[in-house]
Amino acid sequence: MSYKALYRKYRPRTFNEVVGQDHIIQTLKNIILNHKISHAYLFSGPRGVGKTSVAKIFASTLNCGHAENLISLCEHCIKNVDQNLDIIEMDAASNNGVDEIRELREKIQHTPAYGRFKIYIIDEVHMLTKGAFNALLKTLEEPPAHAIFILATTDPQKIPLTILSRVQRYNFRKIPTEIIVSQLENVLISEQISFENSSLSYIARLASGGMRDALSIADQALAYGDGEIKLNDIIYGFGISANENLITLLNLLYEGKVKEAISLVNELKNGGIDTNQFVSALINVLKDWIIYSKTSDHKLLELLTLDEIQTLNIDDKYAFEKSELLYKLTKDLIYSDSPFQMIELTLLRMANNQKEDIKNKPITSEQQNTQETLINTQQNSEIAKMDKQKDKNMDTIKIELEHSQEILIEANSDEANAQTINNDILNTFNDFNFDNDPLISTAEIDLNDTENMSKIGVELPDIKPFEDQINAQKTFLDNEILNMILLSNRSNLEFAISSLDWVIKGCEEKIYAPIVKVLQNAKILAAGPNFILLRTKNIGFNNYINSLGNNAIWQEFLKKYFGGYKHVFALSDVLQYKTIGTKAMQNPNIKNEFKTQPYPDVEINEHETPTGWLYNHLK
Repeated sequence: MSYKALYRKYRPRTFNEVVGQDHIIQTLKNIILNHKISHAYLFSGPRGVGKTSVAKIFASTLNCGHAENLISLCEHCIKNVDQNLDIIEMDAASNNGVDEIRELREKIQHTPAYGRFKIYIIDEVHMLTKGAFNALLKTLEEPPAHAIFILATTDPQKIPLTILSRVQRYNFRKIPTEIIVSQLENVLISEQISFENSSLSYIARLASGGMRDALSIADQALAYGDGEIKLNDIIYGFGISANENLITLLNLLYEGKVKEAISLVNELKNGGIDTNQFVSALINVLKDWIIYSKTSDHKLLELLTLDEIQTLNIDDKYAFEKSELLYKLTKDLIYSDSPFQMIELTLLRMANNQKEDIKNKPITSEQQNTQETLINTQQNSEIAKMDKQKDKNMDTIKIELEHSQEILIEANSDEANAQTINNDILNTFNDFNFDNDPLISTAEIDLNDTENMSKIGVELPDIKPFEDQINAQKTFLDNEILNMILLSNRSNLEFAISSLDWVIKGCEEKIYAPIVKVLQNAKILAAGPNFILLRTKNIGFNNYINSLGNNAIWQEFLKKYFGGYKHVFALSDVLQYKTIGTKAMQNPNIKNEFKTQPYPDVEINEHETPTGWLYNHLK
């Protein structure tokens, strides 16, 4: 076979050819120069960073007596490093038993054939069995004077402490990206291979700090590009996303352009991107932004260039918050059978609300009139849409109510079928124990009572007083429930249900522990742009949810996991909801007869601290 892979052809043969491990090379050189040679060494570190290569170079240098310089190898030893009878390389992955170690112990007594030492390089030593480690222990502690052990591993924590205490340990580091890029450039120029400079940084990203991986990827890209290495070949051949796409995606999410963002993700998915690489790249982009925004030093950037970082239009708060979501996603992807669905849900949570941006973003006096005109136009447009929605026929109501988890029925003009449907509706509520619910009297609630809605709490109330409550503290008029049913729509409902599932499975923050406890058995009945109607089996938990109102921590929780500040109502009398929903289904003109009343925005001071709140209320 005439062709030799790049990583084999350019394997380092001397200390000076090793890159990215200067701290270890200098230490080994000093050991040789000072004649302080130990009997056992352990080289640990990630794959492809030079552990075995350095072990061979170290072993060859110790046995080379031909060169005047002690740390230099003669040409003869360089060429015959793999044929040296005094350097025995053993793969512990395939020779991991007690018998192999016993055989090694017998052979180690033989003196070297040519050099001063008989050196055993045991690769992947962590693969040895417990019995094999015990068999090696005595020999490792008191080897013959001519024997040296060099152990190499990627998983040092699996090695017994009794072994670790008898060796000198050297930790190899991942090779920095800039060194990998520089070495790749030198190799490709030596091979007279044409390449795009931008492609080398992507190869280095895929290599994850391993020079061997980088050369192997370059070899594969070379085969794909028919003698050339191109950026597009790297992107499509290895399932990674271009920095430009990552920046565009984050900009779209920050601007609240969800439709465009999801379209871009679908394009990347169809292009065959690797999910783990994609999420990791997004995290690195946000990390680069944070580092650059804090230091203004482009030399600290790992993934992006200075020109690329300047096209990213986000802020520090967004970068910090969304990077936490992505870090949590990386853990969840390990156990997920549908990674792209989890990615899409996370990206939806990362999308800013356009209306909030307009409200919270500082504007200049010159922009004031333009902003007000724009908001008024949007409000008029929303009102027109609401009026148009009322003119829709019964099919629209049917679609909305069918997806309301508790009202899963079909409209049917036939009276016999209608009775059957009503019976089915009753059966859908069997999971709730109505017999234990006390009779609930209704009281009128003003939807525009924003005084109570706008009270800001600075800590979550204690949940214990609510756990044993058996009487509902808040009840709802039939018209209010009907209002929520008609304002509810399929997309908001499905998003709220998926968000609730996400919270139950993935929210581990201690500050939200009482909320998660309450929501464990909750079911969402209806959801709109800025409200959620739900039900739990515990009346005390319903009271707890209704007591939270606009509590700052509660609203931050809703913004983080449900996409924005929201009014949340917990309904105790679910039979009331079922009855109203059924009547709505049977009335084809319900939207013409009933005027819906949207909920006002949740007004909350995000930046008020507990100390500031206390001061403002006591002064």
